[in-house]
Amino acid sequence: MQQIIDFFKSSGLPEYAVQKNVKSFERNPDIAAEFTEWLNTGKYKGKNPIKVEGYSAQDIVALADFLDGAGTFNFLITLRERPEKAKGYIKDGFKMK
Repeated sequence: MQQIIDFFKSSGLPEYAVQKNVKSFERNPDIAAEFTEWLNTGKYKGKNPIKVEGYSAQDIVALADFLDGAGTFNFLITLRERPEKAKGYIKDGFKMK
């Protein structure tokens, strides 16, 4: 988890945003592990990736190529914790309202 903390701190986020992101990943250790793998390699897991509601991180970035790794894995958390909201974003083509 320290690598995730360091990543968010180095990204210039205010401390409250760092803590909010870290807590999300703490609640989802499987997604945190895959995000850490992405931090180390810069690649999304091709074999046996985590799927949430049928979507992997690679699927999400294919749908929303403007997302970086942090955004992609945070979206997987949203998909798990608030599936209807996340599916709405997917359905709307990730257009912000």
